[in-house]
Amino acid sequence: MAAQADRYEAVLAQYGLRPERMEQQGKAVKVYTNRGVFALKPLESEQEAAAVWQSLQHGGPRCLPLYLTRRRSLFATEGGRLYYLQAWHGGESKVEKDAVDAFFRELARLHRATVRTIEVSEEEAAAYRKQKKDEWQRARMVWEERIERYEAAWYMSPFQLQCCTYFHEVMRAYSFAEERLDVWEETLKETKQWRIAWVHGKARLSHHLPPYWISWERAHWNSPLFDVIAALRFHVQTMPPLGREWLEGMGEYEKELPLSDGERAFLYSHLAEPRGFVRCLERYEAASRNERNEREYVAALQRRYLAFKNMEALVMHLVQRDAARQQEEAVDNEPPVDESSNG
Repeated sequence: MAAQADRYEAVLAQYGLRPERMEQQGKAVKVYTNRGVFALKPLESEQEAAAVWQSLQHGGPRCLPLYLTRRRSLFATEGGRLYYLQAWHGGESKVEKDAVDAFFRELARLHRATVRTIEVSEEEAAAYRKQKKDEWQRARMVWEERIERYEAAWYMSPFQLQCCTYFHEVMRAYSFAEERLDVWEETLKETKQWRIAWVHGKARLSHHLPPYWISWERAHWNSPLFDVIAALRFHVQTMPPLGREWLEGMGEYEKELPLSDGERAFLYSHLAEPRGFVRCLERYEAASRNERNEREYVAALQRRYLAFKNMEALVMHLVQRDAARQQEEAVDNEPPVDESSNG
């Protein structure tokens, strides 16, 4: 710990700062100095440094500024590692509706600033669909093999019983995800176009400190949906049953950056994909009977199921919203009735 503190002091000296106290906050270090409070963050690779640098170019005023070293560099180097320094901005731990609305709204604006359209061939779309379907089919086979074995046993453990209880719901989710993926591919065959943008790479509430975004180490070019999917997957597993603000978050997003039919199909497919269950099953199977704590394994499976149900509620809300919109458009487009021909 002392060696680490010495290294941080050497890094801060490159900025002309003298630390008075330091606190580890995740990967970042909260540093109290003679000139204020700062966030010092180490980088894992030059690739992360490049992502941060490019984000400053693409994100502009949406990126929390970096301080320059005395040598006018964005990054300090010490012990073979790169570091950057920012002002410390403490985020609110309480998730308010306005914070969720702002998160989706500003995420869409972030994407809109760099969004562009690229050409995608039918072969590329077909290859991606096959890759995902093969991945899902392998997961299905794991489930089916386990459930068949569990149901054949004289006595099922609590964990095994829970797996059998969830099985049909999980299989339906895979079927829905595959059907939406087929819709996406058919749409892409017609348009042969797909939108990409400079995405944050780890979009979540804790990285949105209005008006700034922080932690750009994973930023890259991708579909804007990459950030949306990653954010929703993270937040549905870190909260109790989903609040209304999360169900309506995509509405806020689409006010700033409307999605095409193909993008919606892609989004719903990837959100509906049941995630984490197979890992739970495999960890359970890998443990010896003497090492298995049924209570812990059941709790882990139930946490995954809660996240799954949260996501299911979100996807169903979006699907029903789309159906209502289509019905309204159909009514609006109906030709007026010619009453003069009656009677």
